[in-house]
Amino acid sequence: MKIIGRLRDYYNRVMDLPDAPTKVALGAALGVAFDFLPIPIISIPIAYMVARVVGGNGLAGALTAAFFKWAVPFFYILNVATGNLLLGFKLPEDTVTVAALGTPDLWIAQLAELGLPFLVGAAVNATLAWLALYFVVRRLLLLRHSRKGIKRDEMKC
Repeated sequence: MKIIGRLRDYYNRVMDLPDAPTKVALGAALGVAFDFLPIPIISIPIAYMVARVVGGNGLAGALTAAFFKWAVPFFYILNVATGNLLLGFKLPEDTVTVAALGTPDLWIAQLAELGLPFLVGAAVNATLAWLALYFVVRRLLLLRHSRKGIKRDEMKC
């Protein structure tokens, strides 16, 4: 129940931000998109700054980037799988074994081998995640505002 409570708390924090739905949706979508890219810890301030620069809500970007840090390992695996699928590469059979039991020299060799598929997959997945989250969050915010009776001219646009 703790995870559901945290998810609900995060959802309410983002949805209650006092800004236009398009700005909050843009910031939230950028936060998730930056978690797909290979910029581990600094994606939070980068999501904040980029969201502010492009006219989105910076706080929504930072909150979303921070919240989805737990999913970054899954995002990276998805990046490699997407890149391999798009580029037609086939992963060696012992990739997981080398990652778990190998030496640092083998890890570096594996990372170099996965570099291009990872970057292609990261670009594609970040774009798709941005598009999906932007439209979903925007629609949820518009529904939430209409349910609460907030008129369009009362929102900061």
